Amino acid sequence: MCIDFLYTEVKCVNIELVFSSDMTLEIVKSLKGHSGCVLSILKKDDVLYVRKSSAGKEYNMRLKKQLLRQLAFKSSTVKTPKIYEYGYKDNLFYFDMEYISSVTLAEYISFANVNRSFSNIIEFLKLLFDNLYLKDTEQNPKANTIFCKKIRDLKSKLINQNENFKLAFYVLENFDWSNIDKSPCHGDLTLENILIDKNKQLYLIDFLDSFYYSWMIDIAKLLQDLDLNWSYRNITLDRDTKTRIQYAKELLIDEIKKLPNGQEKLKSIYHILLLNIIRIYPYSKDKLTINYLDEKVKYLVKLIREERIGETII
Repeated sequence: MCIDFLYTEVKCVNIELVFSSDMTLEIVKSLKGHSGCVLSILKKDDVLYVRKSSAGKEYNMRLKKQLLRQLAFKSSTVKTPKIYEYGYKDNLFYFDMEYISSVTLAEYISFANVNRSFSNIIEFLKLLFDNLYLKDTEQNPKANTIFCKKIRDLKSKLINQNENFKLAFYVLENFDWSNIDKSPCHGDLTLENILIDKNKQLYLIDFLDSFYYSWMIDIAKLLQDLDLNWSYRNITLDRDTKTRIQYAKELLIDEIKKLPNGQEKLKSIYHILLLNIIRIYPYSKDKLTINYLDEKVKYLVKLIREERIGETII
């Protein structure tokens, strides 16, 4: 059955539905959703599934796109949960997928034995890097226009809210975005969206649509965790975990530097990272998150202006 209900940049994908559209699943647990979605663990015949639903009608189209992006991802070494059913319930779009018994890569780095995890972190990050769309890139003559418009829109909403933004927007507005590669991407490749099962199989979840598609955005999201500790912002990290995170960051940066014009690509990625952090502000309500964002904006501006991208500074 071909999903053909919307126009998307992703090619149409074939999917064989396992569930019947009128099947009733038992709700086992509701999970905290984000980005306009509701997540639930469902059960049928003692088998667990995950349902991802729109929280409101206005999010239906975005969730459809996320489904298509998940279906379009192809790799022989990294997987995504199988999709079993999609449709509407109470005018809200949903899809049901395979439940993966796993930990996130963020949890793995936090709790893994130090001696064992270093070699595995190398393996996991290299797998992720090898599955980026580095061979499917193209130059986009509209890249600079697209990014500048996004920056202007953010500036009009945020410039008067925080003194940090003045210098940050100056940095962003004076950067040449024309060399940002266009390619397929995950869109939200944080450590929390990478699962590891008991066999050390990697799964990607929570694909996200974006104003621009590029593997550089995926790298920026990884560095959002590995350099800025986004997924760890609400916990106190012990020394061993800090060491593993720093190690993973250095490994990823070394991989980028090995690419043609690697240092320039890294510079572009850190500008994307600064833009990403500023984009979180409108969705942040608690003071702790806002203070975290303030600190990281200052940090990134300092890195960029002092041309110390890839380093760790205080």
